[in-house]
Amino acid sequence: MTTPRTPARKKVSITLPHDLEARAQLAGGDNFSAYVEQALEEKLLHDGMLEYTRLRSADPADDLFDAAEADAA
Repeated sequence: MTTPRTPARKKVSITLPHDLEARAQLAGGDNFSAYVEQALEEKLLHDGMLEYTRLRSADPADDLFDAAEADAA
């Protein structure tokens, strides 16, 4: 049974360079899966933040809104 605290799991297989796998195993200690899970979560969050920043900077309406706010102050 899965709960919000224990999401469903799926076993996957990945291929890594030997040196990266060894470093990750050492860093992950006795819970390699948790270490990889955390790394993937952080990478996905980072990528999402980069995409959000890219989209925000691509909207010229934001520049107009910011300028109007500065003028009103």
